[in-house]
Amino acid sequence: MFDNQKNVLDNTAETMKIGGTMTVIWANDKISKTEIQTIQINLGNKCNQSCCHCHIVASPNGKKNMEESVARKILSKLLDINTGVIEFTGGAPELNPNLELFLSELGRHGRQTMVRTNLTVLDIPEYSFYIDLYRRYNVKIIASLPSCFQDITDQQRGKGVFNKSTKVLQTLTSIGYGSGDLSIDLVYNPDGMYLPPSEKELERDYRKLLKEMYGITFNRLVTITNTPIGGFRRYLLTQNKYDDYMKMLVNNFNPETLNSIMCRRLLSIDYKGYVYDCDFNLALGIRVKGYENKRFWEIDFDKFNPEITCGEHCYACTVNQGSSCHGALIKEDMEFDVKGTVKHYYGSELKSTSDLKTNACCTPDSLPSHIKEVMPYIAEEIKQRYYGCGSPVPLVLSGLKVLDIGCGTGRDCYIFSKMVREEGFVSGIDMTENQIEVAKKYQNEQAARFGYTKPNTEFIHDYIENLEKHFPVNSLDLIVSNCVVNLIENKDNLMHQVFRILKDGGEFYFSDIYADRRAPDHIRKNPVLYGECLGGALYWKDFERIARRAGFTDPRVVSKRVVDISNEEIIKLIGNISFYSITYRLWKIEGLEDACEDYGHVAIYRGGIPESPFKLPLDGDHVFEKDKPERVCGNTALMLSETRFSSYTEVIGSFTQHFGLFGSCGTPKSQEQSQENQGGCSCR
Repeated sequence: MFDNQKNVLDNTAETMKIGGTMTVIWANDKISKTEIQTIQINLGNKCNQSCCHCHIVASPNGKKNMEESVARKILSKLLDINTGVIEFTGGAPELNPNLELFLSELGRHGRQTMVRTNLTVLDIPEYSFYIDLYRRYNVKIIASLPSCFQDITDQQRGKGVFNKSTKVLQTLTSIGYGSGDLSIDLVYNPDGMYLPPSEKELERDYRKLLKEMYGITFNRLVTITNTPIGGFRRYLLTQNKYDDYMKMLVNNFNPETLNSIMCRRLLSIDYKGYVYDCDFNLALGIRVKGYENKRFWEIDFDKFNPEITCGEHCYACTVNQGSSCHGALIKEDMEFDVKGTVKHYYGSELKSTSDLKTNACCTPDSLPSHIKEVMPYIAEEIKQRYYGCGSPVPLVLSGLKVLDIGCGTGRDCYIFSKMVREEGFVSGIDMTENQIEVAKKYQNEQAARFGYTKPNTEFIHDYIENLEKHFPVNSLDLIVSNCVVNLIENKDNLMHQVFRILKDGGEFYFSDIYADRRAPDHIRKNPVLYGECLGGALYWKDFERIARRAGFTDPRVVSKRVVDISNEEIIKLIGNISFYSITYRLWKIEGLEDACEDYGHVAIYRGGIPESPFKLPLDGDHVFEKDKPERVCGNTALMLSETRFSSYTEVIGSFTQHFGLFGSCGTPKSQEQSQENQGGCSCR
C-alpha cells in the first residue's frame, strides 16, 4: 500500500490484513509484554457526548457496559495482584455505577487509581459527587480538552462542551487539583489529519491561557496522535484521506519508540472482562494473543508474557516522539538520527522542521517576546504544518497593508494580523494549495480570537511570480518573506515586482539563505539541497546587485548567522561553500543613493514604540538609543524621516551641503565577520 514502508521499517516486514487493507507490521523482532504497570479498565461505551474522533464510538446510546458481577470479579483479582496504576476509561466511566464501587474499594486498600473523564459529565448534577470522591481517594484525573479555545473544542466535541469543561476545571482547581497532591493532566489530540505539536510548547500555551482567562491550573499536558480507527477512521474514509493519513504516519515512523510503546506495560480490560494489549486493540476487538478466551480474573500473571499483536493503527503510536494515551513516549530533548530516504519537501510529504537536515530554520527561541505572546492564539494546525520556526517581523506595524510572499499555512500572516490590528490588512500568497487551504480554514476563528469583527486577512493560491496580477502598483506598506526568495527561479523579476507594488516609504523585510560564493550547477540543481534552501541560495553580493537593479539602492543587513550543517551527505555535496541566514530590509525611498554619503545629519530616537521603548534597531549597524543624538548618513536620515518611523524620530539637517563619503555606514559587513543571531528565518 505504501511504497517506502520497507525502507522505513528497516527490514521488519510481514503482511497482515486488518479492515480490508494491507499493511506492513513489525515482525522480525517480536514485541512482547514486560511487567504490567498499568491496568486499564474500559467500563463501556456509554457517554454523554458523541465525539467525532472517539475510537470506541461511544455515545448516550452505548449498550456495551460492564455489569456488577463482572466488576466484582475484576475487583477481586485487582486486590489479589500487585500492579502500579489502575486506570478507568469508557465512554464516560462516571456513567457506569461500578466506577464508584471500584474507587471506594481500591481507595480503602491504598491502591493508586486514575480516571479518564470528559469533564462535562461532572457538570451533570447526579454525577457531580464524583468530584468529592476523586478528592477523597486522591484519584488522578486525566481530562480531555482539545483546545484552549471554545470554537475548536466545540467543533470536535459538541456545542457547549468548552464552557462546561472550563467550569468543571475551575471547580477542580478550587479544591486543589493542579497543585499539591491532587494531580490532573489535560489531553490534547489534533482536530484533523495532522500530527500533534510539541508537548512542551503546547503545554506552555495551555498553562498561560487557561490561567490568564479562567484561573485554571493543571499538572501536565499530554498530546496524543489520532489513531485511524473508530469514528476517526470513518471520517478519513468518507473524505478519501485514509491512505494519505497512513502515509503520513509511516513517513514519520520512529523505530526508537518501540522500546517505550504503552502496550508493553499496559493491559486493557473490556466490559466483559476480556483482555487486550491496549485500548486501541480493544476497540478493534483484537484480544491478547493466546488469551482470546480467558477473562482477566482467570489469568496467571506470574506466567504472563504474551506477544503483542500489531496492526496498521500502531503507526499512530510510533511517530516522532511516539504517542500513547499517556502522552509522548520519548522526551523532546533526546536527539534522533534522520533515517530513511529524503521526503518530498513541500506539499503533502514534509510534515515538520524535524525532517530538515540543516539549521537554515531558526529556533522559536529567536522570536521577540511580543511575537511569542501571539503564538498561543494561533491554531495548532497552522503552526504544526508550517515548516519554518523563525519569523521576520519588523517594528511599527499598526494599520499597515502587509503581504507575505510564500506564506505557507499562514502562521506569519496571522502574527501580522495581530500586529497590524483590526484597521490593518494582511495578504498571503503561496503556490501550495493544501497549505493555503489550511490558512483559509481558520480566517474567521483567528479574527474572533483577536477580538476582530471580521477577518483582516486574505490568502491567494498562485505563483509568487504573479504578484502584479493581484496587487496594484504603490499599494502595499510592507512585504515580508520567510526564506522563499531562494526558491524562486527568476529573482530579478520578483524583486522588480516587489519594488513596484510597494508604496513610497514602504519596505521589503525578509530573511533568506545566501552563499559566500557562486554555487556550481550540481549544487543548484540538487533537489535535496534545493528543498533545504541551499541549492537556490544566491551569492550574497549577486543578490545585492539584483536588489539595486530593481531600485533598492541601499540594502541593509538586519542580522546574519551561519547555517550549521552537520549532515555528512550534505557536507559532501556542498564542499567548501559556506551558507548564511541573512535578514535584509530594503526600502523604497526616492533619493536613496548607492553609497552612504555625508550631509551632516543627526538622528534622535524619541521613544514611543511599545515593543522597543529604549532602543530603535534599524539594521545591524544602526541601533538608536532613546534621546541620544547620532550622526547618520543621508540614506539613514531618509529611512528614519520618510517612512513609518518618522513619528518616533527626529532628524536634524538637510541635503544642501555634501561632506563626502560617510564611511562604512549601512555597508554589509563581510560574511566572515561576527555572525549575529538577532532575527528569524525559516525555510517553508
